[in-house]
Amino acid sequence: MRGNSHYPPYELNVVTGRTMAQIDRTAIETRGISGLFLMEQAGQGTAEGMLNVLPSERLRQTTVLCGKGNNGGDGFVIARHLAKAGFHPRVALLGETEHLAGDARTNYLRMLQEGVPLWECASEERWNTFLETAAQTRVWVDALLGTGVRGAPRGLIAQAISAVNDRRRNADVVSVDIPSGVEADTGRVEGEAIYADWVYTMGLPKIGSLLPPGLNYGRRLVVLDIGFPRDLIAEAESPAQLLSAREISNWLPRRDISAHKGSQGHLLVVAGSRGMTGAALMSAKAALVTGAGLLTAACPKSLLPIYASGVWEMMTRPVQETEAGSFSEKAFEELFSGDSRWSAVVIGPGLGRHPSSQDFVRRVIREVPLPVVIDGDGLSAVTKEDLQQRPWDWAATPHPGEMARLFHATVSEIQSDRLGYAARLAESENGVAVLKGPKTVVAGAGRKPYINPTGTPAMASGGMGDVLTGVVGALLAKRIPTLEAAACAVFLHGLAAERAENEMAAEAVTATQVISHLQPALHDVRQAASA
Repeated sequence: MRGNSHYPPYELNVVTGRTMAQIDRTAIETRGISGLFLMEQAGQGTAEGMLNVLPSERLRQTTVLCGKGNNGGDGFVIARHLAKAGFHPRVALLGETEHLAGDARTNYLRMLQEGVPLWECASEERWNTFLETAAQTRVWVDALLGTGVRGAPRGLIAQAISAVNDRRRNADVVSVDIPSGVEADTGRVEGEAIYADWVYTMGLPKIGSLLPPGLNYGRRLVVLDIGFPRDLIAEAESPAQLLSAREISNWLPRRDISAHKGSQGHLLVVAGSRGMTGAALMSAKAALVTGAGLLTAACPKSLLPIYASGVWEMMTRPVQETEAGSFSEKAFEELFSGDSRWSAVVIGPGLGRHPSSQDFVRRVIREVPLPVVIDGDGLSAVTKEDLQQRPWDWAATPHPGEMARLFHATVSEIQSDRLGYAARLAESENGVAVLKGPKTVVAGAGRKPYINPTGTPAMASGGMGDVLTGVVGALLAKRIPTLEAAACAVFLHGLAAERAENEMAAEAVTATQVISHLQPALHDVRQAASA
């Protein structure tokens, strides 16, 4: 697993900068933990992480930019440990050394004792001179602003942020705790902010790194255990929890020795229409690869040849169709009359928006007492009240546009409160909302929402949602509880995309490539959880 696997072995409550500062104060003032110890652990952990993931030839040209506060103190520790490893980092303080105090000043002096020089950049002229000496930098370390800073950066700090961003195309950028310029409490960016390739954050993930627009400023997040007492970590006030391989592995039971296809669930996929059969086939293939024991794909009868030849491992069920080649409402009786043999139902991908097809969806939501995952065109047929009044388990997987329609809101409103809207959709007892996008949110009634750390911009292509729906459906068919099934699905889906991206050195991956990496991703999860 790539950077997303670098997590401590405890629940990752997502916190604000204020909450993390309170944990820090409590640890120091009431638990006898030294601030110097915490700073040393933070800097050493970041330096060790850099040594593990960045090539030596790049680390030989490292520049550490430090502010006057504790974030800058972390930077001094990083520089000292890089020097101990045989490198010669350049270090600049954006300010005057006489303003350094407390633990930051102590670590500044320790760094000097180790023979690491410091450039004091207290003026624009001095900063520009330093920047000339750093022209060959291949790794920039951003230790400028910490999690307590709010508002737009100003003065030399703003100039430094701009300079790093201008040069990041030919360098790696590492931020300490949070990219400078991103507000840790909200993710707000009021001015310019550092675009970081790696963010090493201390103790717990900060909400500003996981919600837009802040999430756009850090590609990989690493959470460092720097020695905070576990009870303070566990009891932290938190609006959400970050998923990790440990939870995913625990929620996905291994197959019994006596497993057979009948014991692994029978999933019904109701998807596709004329011109959109690929959605159905991708959902079905993803479900089978995820481990559904049996799968039947219902299809408009005129499209049977396409379905039957598309995924050989699935069964097909041709049903009545509309003149547009989509599902007719009359197909409901053909699929659900009498005792159903299905364990769960996928409905919606590529279904089209013919009125009869939409009536069919509404009947499924109102009348089918099986776990249902609804996506795509299926969501256009229902209201949030239709979902919330359903007395049986359901999972909805809207993207922000679909969520906006359900709430009669704008996409910007949804994106500004992703946790809140996901929780509001899932507020009924049987519902789970999966609000897709970078850092997908998974919410269930009465439970703290989960934020998914896996995924990559390379996933921005058609069919990804169809694959995710199939993965959720397979796990529901295997009788995994709905919230856990949805959380596992989004984690594996994103991790499979990361794997495909890395193996092919690709800037874009297709939905079918993600399908082929689902089982290797599950293997990665098992390995990471047992490490």
